[in-house]
Amino acid sequence: MIRFLTALFLLALWPFSASAQNATLVPVSVPPSPATPQPPPVVLELFTSQACAFCPPADELMGQMIQQQSVIGLSCHVDYFSVRKNPLGKSFCTQRQAQYQRQIGNGPRYTPQLVVNGHMDMIGYEAGKVSAAILKGRAEKVLAIQITSAGGDAYSFSLPQVSSGGDPLNLWMAIFDAPKSMAITEGNNLGKTVTYYNVVSRMTDLGTWDGTPMARGINASFEPANGGVAIIAQNARTGQIVAAGSVNKP
Repeated sequence: MIRFLTALFLLALWPFSASAQNATLVPVSVPPSPATPQPPPVVLELFTSQACAFCPPADELMGQMIQQQSVIGLSCHVDYFSVRKNPLGKSFCTQRQAQYQRQIGNGPRYTPQLVVNGHMDMIGYEAGKVSAAILKGRAEKVLAIQITSAGGDAYSFSLPQVSSGGDPLNLWMAIFDAPKSMAITEGNNLGKTVTYYNVVSRMTDLGTWDGTPMARGINASFEPANGGVAIIAQNARTGQIVAAGSVNKP
């Protein structure tokens, strides 16, 4: 019996040993599988302002929501009304909100406006509606964009297969700041200290994408205040986000 088992063991080794003598080893990079399945990403874009009296509760709620798994939160400060000292307002935030206004058809612009997955909008401090929208956003099964550090400020990201329905897809890179607390010294929030989460400092158009799997490299060019980078793919016609991913700066 022992001889029989030994013979089977040697027979099993023979083809591996024979082929290994002439084999060329090719390194293969396989991304590690998460220990537990991650829920589909949901993207929250909060259009807010330091001068908005109703915005601090929405800014605080953003800090709570981004603690959830796979929730990508971006605080975009508009510049059509803002404070003069240490302003966070950006023209690209005002332009992005205006684009959503045209796509969603939600009437006059306002703050704090929360846009979920690029097509659902609500008042940013209404916690119940925000939580319900996140659940609805999970059901949309936005695909995950895997972002991997390539050293320093360089990253690579992998885009999955996406059906665009014939519409063009736009790719965006958002650089966001680490949480920051700021004392407001003027305007409607005079005397308050507000903590802002994931304030978008740069938004870069990475061009269009046809929905086929591909990998690309980017350079985040981080500044000291930055906290991470997010990649968003969205339908250029409807604004709906079809894939997204984010990673914090090391």
